[in-house]
Amino acid sequence: MRSALRPLLLAALAFLLHAAVQGQKVPQRFYVKLSGVVTDHFSGDPIKGALVRLLKAGKVEAEVVTRGDGRYSLELDRGWRYSVWYSAEGLVTKHVNVDTEEVPPYPDVPFYEMDVQIALFPWIEGFDFSPFDQPLGEASYKQSVRNLSWDVEYTEQLRPKLAHAMDEYEKTYSGYYKRRAGRRPVKRTFERPDADTTKAAPLDALPQEP
Repeated sequence: MRSALRPLLLAALAFLLHAAVQGQKVPQRFYVKLSGVVTDHFSGDPIKGALVRLLKAGKVEAEVVTRGDGRYSLELDRGWRYSVWYSAEGLVTKHVNVDTEEVPPYPDVPFYEMDVQIALFPWIEGFDFSPFDQPLGEASYKQSVRNLSWDVEYTEQLRPKLAHAMDEYEKTYSGYYKRRAGRRPVKRTFERPDADTTKAAPLDALPQEP
């Protein structure tokens, strides 16, 4: 009788151990979900085929190509410095920095979520795009809000330079400076009575009377 019960007891014990292991919660890896939409600056339409590249400590960690809706999504680990670059053929590249080094080892939420919308605009040959070499935003962990937060002071310092660059860009893109150059005043001419009427000397080229 005992020999018949033993296999049943062992099977029951194995089942209970398996159930106990399954019932234990496996710690979830913390991450930062960074997502958004890449759009056209002028129309606001989503850009298909834009490349969103994630750099981790200066090395490429992941790449995403947007589809028809222009959306992208990336996952960042805690404890690193990231750069997120947005580019597309014929458009000006932009990027933002996200620093997760100060995120605590055990945050009180399974993940942080960041929404970053980026608008790209066409490249113009000869235009000075150097203001866009800087990151458009700097985000890092803030203990006061217990979350990642954008550096408002950095943004406010950068805003006037970017606003001026965009104003110049839109004037150049629309042809404002070309139209302005085409409206230069024509110099008036002055004809002397004894001069050949088929030729006129510019007013500022004539000698001045004493």
